[in-house]
Amino acid sequence: MKKFLIKITILFMIIAICDFLFGKGMDYVVNHIETGGQGRDNYICNTAEEDILIFGSSRAVHHYNSQILEDSLGLTCYNCGDDGNGIILSYGRLLMAKERHQPKIIIQDVVLGFDLHKDDNNKYLGWLKARYDREGIAEIFDMVNSEERYKMLSQMYRYNSKYLQNIVVYATGISFNTGIKGFRPIAGEMDTMKIRKTYEVKKYDIDTVKLNFIKKFIAAADDSQLYFVVSPIWYGMDPDLITPIREICQQENIPFIDFSNNPKYVYNNLYFKDGTHLNARGADEFTKDLIQILNKKYTIE
Repeated sequence: MKKFLIKITILFMIIAICDFLFGKGMDYVVNHIETGGQGRDNYICNTAEEDILIFGSSRAVHHYNSQILEDSLGLTCYNCGDDGNGIILSYGRLLMAKERHQPKIIIQDVVLGFDLHKDDNNKYLGWLKARYDREGIAEIFDMVNSEERYKMLSQMYRYNSKYLQNIVVYATGISFNTGIKGFRPIAGEMDTMKIRKTYEVKKYDIDTVKLNFIKKFIAAADDSQLYFVVSPIWYGMDPDLITPIREICQQENIPFIDFSNNPKYVYNNLYFKDGTHLNARGADEFTKDLIQILNKKYTIE
């Protein structure tokens, strides 16, 4: 029995050492990738010091033209949105960006599914796993799922979903589109034959965890001028669906700008690639319209 325990102990020590070395190696690889999604994430978390930072989902990535914002407002801008994500990732990335400086303007593009409705919040932790040791990030994991703290003891777990992809990109230097200052326009126009004429939002429960992250995001914005924006939707949207977020903004005196039912965009095929995403032309037009509202209603220093 004693020999058996010694062997087991040695085995666990070997596993722990391998896990540690793997984590150190992957940490180096990940943080030296400059292209694609990982390159964008590295820039946002480690480098970005722009005056304007935009957060949100794919609708943020594809709807806000950073260059037009820069040229019109005379401020530097970077688009920090990411496909399939919302307020949880936005909050984490904002915390890391603030380690370097306080942005002058912060925009959070609002999406019902990612910012308000209850679903599996664990899926929003993916980009944050490699940043777990950064200040404030472990707290995010505890808020979403307290059991994650035990899984994060493993360095392999932090990188297990994309380690092969990251190694290939780092080793080969394959270039991926990181966008224009984070903004990734979508080419083409919408094919109405591939889309429903009406859009029904299913009944979802309101996620109090996401609402708490919205409040923490507002607190983290601190002295920045913060705006919550619903960018255009081809179908339009029942304004009552977004009421919980609008009410938080009213309570905190945060501007809430809603383009979801703007007649210029609703059912306008020229501006959309699909029912929820603007094409490049629509993104440019929406960005210009948003700038007009910012210049007219709010002070930009």
